[in-house]
Parts: sequence; structure tokens; C-alpha cells
Amino acid sequence: MRVLDILETLANASGGLTMAEICREVGAPKGSLSPILHTMADTSYVAYDDATKRYSIGLKTYLLGKSFDRESTSMSLFMAAMRGVTNACGETCQLGVLDHGRVLYIAKVDSPQPVRLTSSIGKTLPIHYTAIGKVLVSEMGEADVRAMLHEPLERPTQATVRSADEFIAQLDKVRREGFAYDREEATEAVQCIGVGIRRHGVIEYGLSVTTPSYRMGEEKQLRIKEALVRAKRHMERALA
Repeated sequence: MRVLDILETLANASGGLTMAEICREVGAPKGSLSPILHTMADTSYVAYDDATKRYSIGLKTYLLGKSFDRESTSMSLFMAAMRGVTNACGETCQLGVLDHGRVLYIAKVDSPQPVRLTSSIGKTLPIHYTAIGKVLVSEMGEADVRAMLHEPLERPTQATVRSADEFIAQLDKVRREGFAYDREEATEAVQCIGVGIRRHGVIEYGLSVTTPSYRMGEEKQLRIKEALVRAKRHMERALA
């Protein structure tokens, strides 16, 4: 578990972390982590920079990830569909799954625009203020959804829902329309539209497009929805 904690911590850190920073993030003393980190560095699962005294993801960890890309036919097909979405609307496309009550982002295709969303694969966010989170839980029972919410809800912007009741009410609209929205709920001046991807009849993935609010006009919204629906059909056929 310590090894996995270290890898997840480094994966979410930009520019690497010092020993002290890793200890703080993982919540473990230096004496416990030091021999593990040294072994991981010796075997190239983490990299250590003598100049900065910082650890980062190593070559072998990177190669493990690339082997998943090679072996996962479904993921290759997903990425092709996501590139189609980005090509059609010019915006960032992301794919996520539900992981311990949070949205785990597992793939993305960046927008070619100079002003675009900055996000990271492997990052997790709460379900209540993300379009992907909303579609992933939209068909779950109310009790199961409430169990994932921890009130008072985290509110990164003034547009974020204030309560579990408000969030549950939003899910009714998601079920009716088939689309979920993040209207500046996660980040100010940024909006998102998402759809659910079914496997064997159950929503297993969430697919979304994110764009700065100033580009989200009626025409852009329509183009995004059409691109998402096309990708949804392709991805669900790949999963069938």
C-alpha cells in the first residue's frame, strides 16, 4: 500500500516532490518511506534528481502504463472516438469512471485552442460538481448516491450545488435529457457537457467536453452534443 500511495502521489504532482513532501502527502514518517523510495529509485520505478532532491515517476512505471495502452484494444478505440470529438468541436474531451465515490479521469484529448482546460489523467474529483460525475451516478439509487456525498459539500465556485437534495434533483434532469452539465461549478468561467457510456446496459464510463464559457454559444453546444452522441455510439459498440 505504501508503494501504491507513493506512485499515486507522484502521479498527481507536477515537477516532482521532495522526501518531506511525499511523507506529508502520504501521511507516513521518513523512516518508513525512505527505504521504500530508495528501492523504487534503484529499480527505476521512481526517478531521483540529485540537483533538486526531488522524486518523480520513473521510466519503468511509465513503461507499465504504455503496456496497458498497447494491450487495451477498447482504450485504443475510446481514444480514437475521443479524438473525433475534439476534431469536431475543437475542445478538450475527457473520459472518467467512478472510483470510491469520486470521478477518476482515465483519458483525455486536448483541445488545439491556445486557451483550454488543463487537466491530468489519474486525477479524481467529487461527483457533485462534474458533468462526468453526474452521468456516472444518474441511474443509481438515491441512497447509494447520498452515501457518496459528504455534507457540507465542497463548493469550489458559487455555482456549485449547495446540498445533496439539490444534487439529487439535478440527476432527474440528467436522466430525462441524457446529458449532464457543469456550468462553472468546478471552475469559474469553464463549462462542461457529459454523456454516459453503457456496457451491458449499465453506465460504466462518463465522456465529456470542456470549454471556456465564452466559447459555449448555442452553436458550439449543439456541435458538442452531436459529437458526444456519435462517440457514445462508437464506444458502446466497442464494449458490446
